[in-house]
Amino acid sequence: MRTELAPKTVKRLLAADGFLDLGMPERAVEELEKIADAGVLEGPRQLLHGVALRTLEDHRAAIPHLEKAARLMPSPARRFAWNELSICYKAVGSSDMCELAEKLAGNDDLQLRIALPFASATIEFKMSPSSARTT
Repeated sequence: MRTELAPKTVKRLLAADGFLDLGMPERAVEELEKIADAGVLEGPRQLLHGVALRTLEDHRAAIPHLEKAARLMPSPARRFAWNELSICYKAVGSSDMCELAEKLAGNDDLQLRIALPFASATIEFKMSPSSARTT
């Protein structure tokens, strides 16, 4: 079975990523909320949405998006989602979940690049293990 993917969805994902790069997470959230059905790109959509909300320090709202991304994405991206989740769990005072998320994120620096169909650009994420670690 062939999956249909709208170029408009890809454009919205790239726009959201661009808004995050420009320090405009509110605009990123707006773009992501316009996507009705991301299809096979639901994982990246959830990851971007969670990152945007975390950037806005709306940690409680970010958690469900990042949890979905952690379930949908393959291993390297999943580790990035767990790292973001550890930051959110720590911010809402859930130390047990933060500790679990840190273990699932791993200890390595991670650079994640997601290639999108219909686009020559990629979505890039960088994770530093020190960004979420408790001391």
